Amino acid sequence: MSAFENEDVVRLNDDNKDAAESGPHGTSGECSRQAEKSVFNELTLNRSLLEQYKRAVDISSIVSKTDPYGSITFVNDQFCRISGYSREELIGATHKLIRHPDNSETLFQDMWQTIRARKVWQGVIKNRRKDGTTYYVDSVIVPLFDPAGQISEFMSIRTDVTDLLEQRLLIERQFTDPLTGLPNRQKLTTDLEVNSERSFLLIDVSDFSEINEYHGYPIGDQILKALAVMMQRLISQDSTLYHLGGDIFGVLTSQRLDVNQVTFLCNELSRRISSYPVKVEDQHFPLSVVIGAGSGSRAFIEADIALHSAQEKQLAFEVYGQGSRLKKRIEDNITWVGRIRDAIRHDRIELVAQPIISTRTGKIEKYECLMRLRDEDGELHSPYAFLEAAKRARLYDSLTRIVIYKAFQHFSGRTEDFSINLTARDILNTETVDTLLRKAQMYELADRLIIEIVESEGIENYEQVSQFIARAKDAGCRIAVDDFGSGYSNFEYLLKLDIDFIKVDGSLIRHLDTDANTRMLSEMIVSFAQKVGAQTVAEFVHNEAVKQAAEAIGFDYLQGFHTGKPKPLV
Repeated sequence: MSAFENEDVVRLNDDNKDAAESGPHGTSGECSRQAEKSVFNELTLNRSLLEQYKRAVDISSIVSKTDPYGSITFVNDQFCRISGYSREELIGATHKLIRHPDNSETLFQDMWQTIRARKVWQGVIKNRRKDGTTYYVDSVIVPLFDPAGQISEFMSIRTDVTDLLEQRLLIERQFTDPLTGLPNRQKLTTDLEVNSERSFLLIDVSDFSEINEYHGYPIGDQILKALAVMMQRLISQDSTLYHLGGDIFGVLTSQRLDVNQVTFLCNELSRRISSYPVKVEDQHFPLSVVIGAGSGSRAFIEADIALHSAQEKQLAFEVYGQGSRLKKRIEDNITWVGRIRDAIRHDRIELVAQPIISTRTGKIEKYECLMRLRDEDGELHSPYAFLEAAKRARLYDSLTRIVIYKAFQHFSGRTEDFSINLTARDILNTETVDTLLRKAQMYELADRLIIEIVESEGIENYEQVSQFIARAKDAGCRIAVDDFGSGYSNFEYLLKLDIDFIKVDGSLIRHLDTDANTRMLSEMIVSFAQKVGAQTVAEFVHNEAVKQAAEAIGFDYLQGFHTGKPKPLV
């Protein structure tokens, strides 16, 4: 059967033929015969076109018709194919047969209200096949009328948009924190690129690690979710709340605020959060936060500086802005620069190594080299504390080369593979790349060296990254993408770049044992890696449950505090 019936066309053809034969005055003649021929030819052409239209719709669209009460009277082959039901099963049934329970009742109430009002309804509907799988259709429902002007039936013409919707949902998941459902760090980066003239608040929950330690991660996660709900109620509707990972949140305003406005906002958030304990499982958890704020094109950096300053001075918040004491202090005296120079001068830039465990053998097969700065008093600092200062003072490249020297010196006396992290900045530095590959050749360690390219640091610049990878591969090195899932997260570049390892970011791995979406995305990454011949590393494996979940999914390697903490190279 087809989407359109032929009887009306035939009837119209016969009626017009009779009319043409009788002529306008009931007489026949040459004019009448010519008119008859002309009408007949026109009707024949119209009928041919109608048949072609019908065939085109049947082939390209999913079509059904119902009576005014919703009972199905017609389905085309495409409808049967996508739904999995036979024509016999569908005719006489209603579309509830394929309706997915996730659809809201208001959707169908609106649809029936629209088409019974003799209007066309259009929208996307989630359906369920006979085998239980899901598909999405973009539907147009048109009321059809009898000669008396009454609705005689409804015709639905649909387009399968399943692939498009699933791709969009995947992208949305990449921009969404799986724990709180809030926009994540990647979404914040995108939003700041669209409009940088705004104000930003970086919010750290104080002493949250103690909650995780004494009450467990499940309770901690519930507290974070409850806090997210609270903060959404506190901020204005034109501002956006983000969960940037762990106990860090962010608020991006719709426009740039002056120092007084930002100060008022910080004060209100801090005061009200500390005034209302979060309730989880009949327990009340008093919380306090530390806030750093900045504005303009450097809003995130300024907020980060302000947050660390507030934490050091044990303040509830600090605002980095024109006339603020913080800005003057930062501009007048960047203490970190002096500390970095002193550490370089006295050989206090040190390396630690974190083990990477094979899920196949259960043994340490690789190490990741990580940089630390040791102060005069012996305290170790991670790069998070001083790397931005190093970049501003043009000391970053020197630090990278120190890591390279020390990593090769150490692992020349061992048998394990080892990895060194490079950012886009490192890859673009010819001297750094030359030093790395020269040392690999000198120590004959290229076949044991894995170069980790930080995924959120400009890896989307395919041409330059590809050139570097080709050169490193020619030297015998292997390539890993680090922090996959936290930044650009594009599968396309993994196809374009010759990658050996995909290191999945802790933001996905952390909740692998409890979050279905995180588990699904991780399974997708592992499956993709297997198909392209790459191996996978699960980062931030912090407990036994996550370890077992990662092993079950099929990760090749595990890395995290549960499997081994970073330790000094000895």
